[in-house]
Amino acid sequence: MPGRDREALAGAILGHPAWDGFFDAAPPDHGFPDLRAARVHGTGAEDLAALAALGIHVEGAGGEGNLILLDGGQGGHNLRLRLNGRAGGIVVLGSECRLAGSIGFEGNGHLLVCNGRGTLHVTATFRHHEGALFLGRNFTVNGADCLVEGPRRSIVVGDDAMVSYRVQLRTSDSHGIVSLDQPSGALNPPASIRIGPHAWIGADVVVGRGVTIGRGAIVALGTIVTRDVAPCTLVGGVPMRVLKERVTWTRASQPSPEEAAAAIAFAARES
Repeated sequence: MPGRDREALAGAILGHPAWDGFFDAAPPDHGFPDLRAARVHGTGAEDLAALAALGIHVEGAGGEGNLILLDGGQGGHNLRLRLNGRAGGIVVLGSECRLAGSIGFEGNGHLLVCNGRGTLHVTATFRHHEGALFLGRNFTVNGADCLVEGPRRSIVVGDDAMVSYRVQLRTSDSHGIVSLDQPSGALNPPASIRIGPHAWIGADVVVGRGVTIGRGAIVALGTIVTRDVAPCTLVGGVPMRVLKERVTWTRASQPSPEEAAAAIAFAARES
């Protein structure tokens, strides 16, 4: 792809309307794949064969303008990408991630940017139009089900966040709640989700529409998150409540003093 076209593509990804300006100025600890070096695939027969050899199996590729960008062109994926004949969808995969799961586009202009580490087990459904999902550098996940319902809504997960098993991230309740007194529209419209860098989401957690989870926060297993979580705060329960403040976490279950200090320093950075 010529340099000018690649710059335009990078600009379109960074300026996608679902971000709502979040990436207009580069936020700290939300690392994008290297778009300049990425290998760009369309959905012609030759590209589909090349993607299948990397473990990316594309279905319903009849729409125009769909692109898959691979930073480093790595294989080892186990991904079912269901384009369903939709147009203008873009998938960007970083060099250190191997995506295992199913991604489905049920509208036009959707965007997935994944810059995680290792094998990431993700199911994502994009509804309506122009939804976006961002998974930052060194993000890890054992099993997440993401619903991104637009128009122009998104889920953003910062660098070094960790998501456990059977976690749901949902920008929509899937069905509208209407008032008997004012039936002009739904009381629960879709709303974007923001999960900060180095947040830990435990098993069986549900994160609802419009929620922000702060940097370094911890969500205990089985929690239903329906309101914001402050940075460096441990929450849990149904209904959710604050269990402890001024805490963060390490990937090691028994961290050394150096590992604990590094986690504290990361959590204390300016957002």
